[in-house]
Amino acid sequence: MDSVSIDTFLLLVLLILVGIVLFLSLVIALYVIRLSRDIAGRQLLEVERGRPTPEKTRVKEEIPGEAAPVVVPGPPEPVQEIAFDPSRDAPDIPTGMKNLCGRYGLSSLTVSSADGLVIASSGHPDAVTDAAQYSYSFMTGTPVKESGVQVFPVDFGGTPLVGILRSTGNAPGASLDALQKDLVKLLERWI
Repeated sequence: MDSVSIDTFLLLVLLILVGIVLFLSLVIALYVIRLSRDIAGRQLLEVERGRPTPEKTRVKEEIPGEAAPVVVPGPPEPVQEIAFDPSRDAPDIPTGMKNLCGRYGLSSLTVSSADGLVIASSGHPDAVTDAAQYSYSFMTGTPVKESGVQVFPVDFGGTPLVGILRSTGNAPGASLDALQKDLVKLLERWI
């Protein structure tokens, strides 16, 4: 009877160890896939940003007697805005918020509920204070007096949220609509 119970016990321990190894392998495979997508996305962005186009420069035909060709700049190429993709640009909410800050030239970005609770933040140390102070200001209609701080509405699934941005330069006037849309995409992905 003891030999059967010892064999059963060893088999059970072995099955548990195999299960743990399989689970860890699955987790590692998921992280490797996420990392490879992130690397591929970054490489694609770098290629798109650094790729020379034939319209950027044109070489004037060489005239006999001239030593080197003269480079004549072509017409300016319109800047193509790369769309924010939450699945590629935001592996999690804090990273997505930081990427939005970099994209729009912001020092920090916070999204709070109407009552001042932080929903998402780019990691600014004063995010909790900003959320409490500026969401109250926004909801009561009190103008924000601190320079470089702007509050704006974020409509997320019918729930009114408050966006708070800090900027060292000019606040993103025309691009505020794009920022709001990108924030909603980010929140829809992760909340």
